[in-house]
Amino acid sequence: MPINPLVHLTIGTHVNQENRLQSIVVHERSFIGDLQLDSDPDDPALLIAVGEMMGVKQPLSACRITCLEHMVILWLDHTRWLILRAPGEQDSLPQLLSQSWGDDIQLNYHEGKLTARLNNAALTYLLNSENTQELSANSTLYRQKSMDCLQHNAIQIFSVEATDNYEVLVRKSCADTLLKWLNIS
Repeated sequence: MPINPLVHLTIGTHVNQENRLQSIVVHERSFIGDLQLDSDPDDPALLIAVGEMMGVKQPLSACRITCLEHMVILWLDHTRWLILRAPGEQDSLPQLLSQSWGDDIQLNYHEGKLTARLNNAALTYLLNSENTQELSANSTLYRQKSMDCLQHNAIQIFSVEATDNYEVLVRKSCADTLLKWLNIS
């Protein structure tokens, strides 16, 4: 039996009439978990196959997770983050990012999309923090590749606070960390 099998999560939100986040809904679509696959969630062929089997758009995959007090970051790849604000959190995503990193972050809106750049000190801290859980087989090499990418590229920031649910393929340990964070916040 695999030690850290893949699970397929659906992540959605409930907002109130003022469009403020009330709750985050996460549930596992059990088919992938029942197969006990212990495969690389970043394998494009696997993602396409899972999407076709589940009848959803190609699922996203997360290579690491960072849990902070008021938000969680699912790293979709080196430069793309899917961010969840804690339920009941009233501050906007840009406010939360600025509160977390202060002058170490530069935010930019362009054509309705949010991007961010962190300075090297903030990147090093974030990638090596106890708040960040690595999910790749060779985490040291993957972390270095992330550092190299982030020094030259902006982070694309996505949020689940939209009408669509997100389908995410992650390791079981990532799903457990996300659920633990949701129960604490």
